[in-house]
Order: sequence, then C-alpha cells, then structure tokens
Amino acid sequence: EQQRLLVVQKTGWGKSIVYFIATQLLREAGCGPTLLISPLLALMRNQIAAAERMGIRAATINSDNKDEWLAIEMQMRNHCVDMLLISPERLANERFRSIVLAPMAARIALLVVDEAHCISDWGHDFRPHYRLIERMVRTLPPNLRLLATTATANNRVMEDLTATLGPQLTVLRGDLNRPSLTLQTIRLPNQAERLAWLAEQIPQLANSGIVYTLTVRDAEQVANWLLTCGINVAAYHSETERRPELEQALLDNQVKALIATTALGMGYDKPDLGFVIHYQMPGSVVH
Repeated sequence: EQQRLLVVQKTGWGKSIVYFIATQLLREAGCGPTLLISPLLALMRNQIAAAERMGIRAATINSDNKDEWLAIEMQMRNHCVDMLLISPERLANERFRSIVLAPMAARIALLVVDEAHCISDWGHDFRPHYRLIERMVRTLPPNLRLLATTATANNRVMEDLTATLGPQLTVLRGDLNRPSLTLQTIRLPNQAERLAWLAEQIPQLANSGIVYTLTVRDAEQVANWLLTCGINVAAYHSETERRPELEQALLDNQVKALIATTALGMGYDKPDLGFVIHYQMPGSVVH
C-alpha cells in the first residue's frame, strides 16, 4: 500500500518472511527489486540462502565478494536480481552510488532496513554510516514502500526510528516474550574458573551453540582451550577467513560451538540453536 511500516516482533517470529513474500508479490506484479540494508555479512549470507530457498534471486555487494561485483552489476542492469543486500557502509561508497544505486533508485519497489534498532544503537558512534539511511530516505519518493524490522525497540529506539524513517511510520508491535528461553547468570570471577566451567558444561548442553567473547584474542584463546579438552569448536571473528564455511558447519551441527565475537549473531537464523553463552559481560543489553 506504499506505506512505511516498522515491524517489532520477537526473534523467530518470521520477520524475514514478510519481506521475502512482499518481494515475490511485487516482482510478480512487474515492480522493481527490493533493496535490503543489513548489518552483518554473516546475516546477509543467511538471508540470501533463505531467499533462494523461496525462489527469490538475491545478491549482495560487500567487501568480501569484490570479484563478483561486475557480474552482479550486470545482473542488476538486466533486471535479474529480485533483492540486493548491502551494509549501510555501502551507501557511502561513491562507486556503488553512481554505478548501482543511481540507476536502480527509480525502480526500487521496497526498501527494507533489517535489524532497524542498529540505526539508534550504532548510528551515533560505532557505525555512523547508519545515519546515511536517513539521508537516503529523504531523497526517495514519499510513497516508496519501506519496511523496517527489529526485535529490539524500547521507547528511545522508537523515537529515533520515527525521526529517521519519517513521522508517517506505522508500527506493528507484537509480544516480545520468549517463554522457551531461560536466562541464567553465573558468577565466575576469574578466567580459569570460566574456562573450566565451559569445558565441563558445553559437552552436556543440547545441540550446538555460540560462545561470545568481547575480543578476537579471547575468541582464539577460548577456542584453543576447548579444542585441547576434546570439544569440537572453532573461533569465528572478523579476521576469520573461513566464515561462510563455519556458519554452515554450525547450521549443520558439525561443530559443538562457535567461539565468536559479535561478527556472528544478530539475526542469524538457526532454529535448533541449543545455547548462547557470554564468556564475559556483554557491552549492553542489545548484545
């Protein structure tokens, strides 16, 4: 209906299905492609795989696939891409703006901002390019269909999103409670106790999971320790070259856990994820 909608629903609700189905319906009606702004490369790979399972031709232009840019740009010109996924930083790239965004701007049928709370939580300091979304929204036609999704939106975030995405924003908010989740805090003051606890508990936990650390060094150290204990784990962070392979290994339960920084996480879709452990106190409730 050419409106701007913010969907606030709990994790696992199926927010991605909303924009996948919308993309399918719009393309079947002869409309242009969907432009999806997503925060993490791991999430993009996850989203592309899910889109392809639904018959949607999805592609991404990011720092990890430079050798594919020319082919994807040709596909865009030939109208062979239904959904293009980018990070907010891509909006600051002059080459992308001139070669890809400018020609497709008038044809964009749907603009999606996934994990929209990042505009508020990260846009002011950690990832200032998120503020480019506001500038982009202002330059696009007022009747452009816009969908923002998140599972994390307090009053402060809601006010920020309304200011960024426009006062005409319609909010669809559901129950964010997840009764299937259990939260637990365990006091382990020093590193030796935490490492010993991980080695003892992880083998007893159901399915596979993620152990989060605050730094790359900690991810490597914890992974190496658990490997020496005979537990099948792997380190995952921004410097890991095998990230797509490890993401798939976790999805297929080929590893007991990935010891990861926040390079893995937000929106990562694994229905049977058994556990999430924070090796240290997270930086915020969002994390």
